[in-house]
Amino acid sequence: MKEAFLIKNQRNQKVYRLWAPIYDRAMENTHFLQARKRALSLPHYPQQAKVLLVGVGTGQDLPFLPQGLQITGIDLSEEMLQQARQKKTHPSIELIKMNAENLSFPDNHFDVVIMNLILCVVEQPKKSMAEAVRVVKPRGQIVVFDKFLTDSKQRTWLRKMFNPITTRLGTDITRPFTPLLEGLPVKVVHQEPSILKGFFQIYLLEKTSENKS
Repeated sequence: MKEAFLIKNQRNQKVYRLWAPIYDRAMENTHFLQARKRALSLPHYPQQAKVLLVGVGTGQDLPFLPQGLQITGIDLSEEMLQQARQKKTHPSIELIKMNAENLSFPDNHFDVVIMNLILCVVEQPKKSMAEAVRVVKPRGQIVVFDKFLTDSKQRTWLRKMFNPITTRLGTDITRPFTPLLEGLPVKVVHQEPSILKGFFQIYLLEKTSENKS
């Protein structure tokens, strides 16, 4: 694969600096909002649950989360976080600039981790997935909503053709999901196709054991 077609975090910071002022207008359509709402309805949220939003972006997920949660949102783009801070509805929501590939939280810290539209954006998705699994508690849940290839669908010529364009816009549309879970103590408990006839997928995962020391 040519270098120009690869996602790079440094370049994406520049891309999302440009996206930040217009991201909500581009993504606040009925289909995307309903997909977010559906994804966020799947996890079990214990009372006073600690919830991590990886790649919180402009904070579009915040209105769909239940009340009474301790919410932490992280993003690599300060400009996107500035937009998210305008959506804070409660002082218990904390928004931090942080790399999804290197989370500065202790092991087994969160009850639920949300990863909406982030694993096809980061430079190293497997590392980001491993970090999410590390910080979630045993039997805690991870919800993922993104534009993944399913196991039964190979890279179509259409995805291949448009991927050089989408990577320049900040997202990869040719990533499969299952390989990201290899070797991790996590299982898929639910999967469903989402918008664009399954071009986007929703997964609910559960951590199966403690982290290895």
